[in-house]
Amino acid sequence: MTASHRFPFFAVLCAALLSMPLAHAANDNVEDVVVRSNAHFDFNSDKMVTADQTALLAEVGKMKDVSWQKVTATGHTDSVGAAGYNRRLSERRARAVKAYMVRNGLDAAMVRTMGLGAEKPVAVNDTEEGRASNRRTEVEFRGVRVAGK
Repeated sequence: MTASHRFPFFAVLCAALLSMPLAHAANDNVEDVVVRSNAHFDFNSDKMVTADQTALLAEVGKMKDVSWQKVTATGHTDSVGAAGYNRRLSERRARAVKAYMVRNGLDAAMVRTMGLGAEKPVAVNDTEEGRASNRRTEVEFRGVRVAGK
């Protein structure tokens, strides 16, 4: 079974990316579109939680009228462990998300990755639930929609 059969939203996303306009006429009404998604990880792991693999691009795939231009994957960790180790782990997490998207049809040149370690938590690190929320890669898709197209 091909990746596009397993993940039809990737096929839609790739088609949108390939048809991306390079410029818009001066009178076109261009709307910026930003879609954010998260991939989560188990403790000390750079392997995405299985449920997030399928959901990662589902919302993006629904937007057939958007020309995607840039994707940023930013890795994060909880606060357990040394800062240097967590920075490297967060970078591995961001690269793992990029690799997953590229394996499923996204152009690698469009995806920028970075890791922030435990610098920007979204929850307290005092509980397991909070730490689990902080073990993530945030993915931001940026594109444009041209009105009337």
